[in-house]
Amino acid sequence: MKKIYIIILILSVTLTGCAGFPDLSEKESDMISQYIAGAVLNYTKGYQYSFDYDRTVLKPTLPPAPALAPADKTDTKVPESASKTGSSQPVTETVGLSDIYNIGGINISPVSVRTRKDIVTDFSSVSADAGKKLVIVSFRIKNNSSKGQNVNLASKNVKYSLTMDGKSYGQAMLTIVEGDMLGFNEKIAAGRSTRGVLLFQADTSAKVKKVQIEAVSGNKKSVVNIK
Repeated sequence: MKKIYIIILILSVTLTGCAGFPDLSEKESDMISQYIAGAVLNYTKGYQYSFDYDRTVLKPTLPPAPALAPADKTDTKVPESASKTGSSQPVTETVGLSDIYNIGGINISPVSVRTRKDIVTDFSSVSADAGKKLVIVSFRIKNNSSKGQNVNLASKNVKYSLTMDGKSYGQAMLTIVEGDMLGFNEKIAAGRSTRGVLLFQADTSAKVKKVQIEAVSGNKKSVVNIK
C-alpha cells in the first residue's frame, strides 16, 4: 500500500502543483480520474485486470503555432539591358530617316534650314515668341513607286527634336503651316515629290550651324545632319 500512496501523491502534485499544466475539459478530467483509480487498482493485491486508458490526455495536443508570413521574394534582379545602358528600356535602333516611317516607295530627305520671325500665308500665320525666332527645316518627300500613294506621316507618331551648335532646342511645333510633317497626310503621284517642313523655336542669338534633327518613333531613331 505504500506504493499506492506514493503514486497518489505524485499524481496529485502533477495535476495541482504544475502551474504550466493546460486547462482540461470535463471529459478529459474524468478520464484522468479513471486513470488514477486504475493505477491504484493496478497495485492492489488480487487485481487481475489491466486498466486501459487514453494516454494522450496526459499530454494534451497544444494548438499549432501561427504560420509565419512567407518572406518577400520580390525579384530584384536588374534587367540585362539596364545593367548595360543604365535603363530598363530597350536599346534604340538607329535607322535612316525614311525607315522611321516605313512606307514602301516613299523617300524623305532633308533639304535646307532657315530662320524667320514669322510665316504668313493665305491660310496660316505663325510667329515666334518674344526673344525667339522660328527655325524652319525643309524636307523633300518623294514617291519613288509606280503608282500614287497616300502618305500619312501624322499617323506614325514621330517625335522630332532640334540641336544647333551642340545645344538642344526641344521638340518641333505642331502648326497649320502647309507641309507640317507633324500633321502631314497627302496623296503624292507616282514619281512626284512635295515639300515637308518642321518648325522649331530658338533664341534670336542662336547660331544656325551644326544643325541636327533627331526623329524617334517607338524603339527606332534617326539622326539627320543638315548644316
